[in-house]
Amino acid sequence: MMSATMPPVMTETTRCQDCARCLRACPVAAISMSGGHARIRPEACIACGRCVTACPTGSQRIRDDLPRVQAWCAAGPVVASLAPSWPAAFPGVAPAQMATALRGLGFRHASPTAVGARSVSAAMDVLATDAPHRLWLSSACPAVTAWVRRHRPALVPALAPVASPAAVHARMLHRVLPGCRVVLIAPCIAKKLEADEGPDLAAALTFADLDRWFGAAGVDPRTIVADIDAAWLLGSGGAGESYAHEGGMAATLARPAVACSDIATLDRWLAGADPERAGTVVEALACAGGCIHGPGMHGDGGILVRRARVQAARDPSPIEPQSPVPTGAAWRAAAEPVAEIGEREVAAALATLGKRTKEDELDCGACGYDTCRGLARAITLGRAESDQCVAWMRRLAQRKANALLEAMPAGAVLVDHDLRIIEANRRFAELVGHGGPLTGLALGEVAPIVHPFRHVLDGLGDLVERDLRVGERVLHGSVFTIDPGRVVGAVLVDRTVPAMSRAQVAQRAGEALAKHLTAVQQIAWLLGENAAEVETLLGSIVDAYRSPDGDDA
Repeated sequence: MMSATMPPVMTETTRCQDCARCLRACPVAAISMSGGHARIRPEACIACGRCVTACPTGSQRIRDDLPRVQAWCAAGPVVASLAPSWPAAFPGVAPAQMATALRGLGFRHASPTAVGARSVSAAMDVLATDAPHRLWLSSACPAVTAWVRRHRPALVPALAPVASPAAVHARMLHRVLPGCRVVLIAPCIAKKLEADEGPDLAAALTFADLDRWFGAAGVDPRTIVADIDAAWLLGSGGAGESYAHEGGMAATLARPAVACSDIATLDRWLAGADPERAGTVVEALACAGGCIHGPGMHGDGGILVRRARVQAARDPSPIEPQSPVPTGAAWRAAAEPVAEIGEREVAAALATLGKRTKEDELDCGACGYDTCRGLARAITLGRAESDQCVAWMRRLAQRKANALLEAMPAGAVLVDHDLRIIEANRRFAELVGHGGPLTGLALGEVAPIVHPFRHVLDGLGDLVERDLRVGERVLHGSVFTIDPGRVVGAVLVDRTVPAMSRAQVAQRAGEALAKHLTAVQQIAWLLGENAAEVETLLGSIVDAYRSPDGDDA
């Protein structure tokens, strides 16, 4: 069972493949790379879930609170607060069926979070009326409030001092059922962050968690027969149900408001805004399209399909009148201290990436940072590694490969599927007797050694060992697959040139004979052998390594 003290989103490093997709997806650079693996920095994370949906290996995962909630349901009164977007995740399920299904899982009651949303809209209208000159950012989305508090602290005064619909709804439920635990079920990971930090919600599950629970318990809300007394506690959510999608909250306000979803878009909208003078109410959401596109969503369909499901499932039940409930909230900045990094440190980090001029800074974004300087700052802070720069790693790999090729005593060549040379070292050019650049030339034009290369390219063998004649030379080639059907390589050595020429052997043997003849004769005398026989034997060795005409053989 995972503890709530663990962050809402975590990295399972053993599954991380160092692709950096999560880092590129994160709108607040809350992910560091260390040891070739991604790691989320909880103090910077806003739990928006972008890394979870972007990760191809599942290494970025959501904290599982389901076992805790199941234990609570077995021990005492727990009320399910169901987010307004639930019809998008469970199409075709009537409200009474969902309430019955949740009670079948062990919840004492179920109630729509939209009930709390109605009170939030009323509180926002009061703010906009009392201070129409100010910028007011809605506080319904915990990922947005975390983004403002942790990354845009100058905008904290613009956060509406109103609790989220989930928190307000929980306060209502605590009034009618004192001592109960309220568990929010929503498509949002950031609600786990809200539950961890605030007193109103005990925990938050995702719709995916709920579907998993239904499956394990054998409960199908689509076919379940609703109980006669199955009804939402506190009644229908009414207009608050429109909070599920972008623009839904704005539509419930009496005063004009604008809707903006997606953190990057919100950042562009609010750049340079003065909280004291903007005179605008902004419905701010972290997920494009609103909660119906949240990372913990279950089910199929795009934003339009999900939005239509929510609108079609609008509960026609009579709306019970609401008693006043505290909606206030106090927001405080929680930004990380800004590390002072000078130009010298940034320049030094850029130099490790081979970037010494402005032209070297490509700002391609493949590393996960918008600019090369952003990556350099992260490297200086210990949050990134130089091998995240794809351009640098490619150049480094190319230099290493070129150095290795040139240092090889054997000839080496790479050819493509058209038998054109991709790369060749100097020794290969020497072996085939070609003095100019070889890259791009047809292999057959350079040397008559095409057959084994075609053999491997056609998939008739992954490795071919063969002797190849090129002019006066006999080359031994090892031709092998690099990319099946597309690229093959070969290493060639000259069989006609032994490590030491025959003339060299003869010369050195003659020098040894002249230098050591006396010692040999003395040794032979001591052994009782004829020194002349030894001399004849050494002489025959010399003659054997000389050609009949005195030239090297």
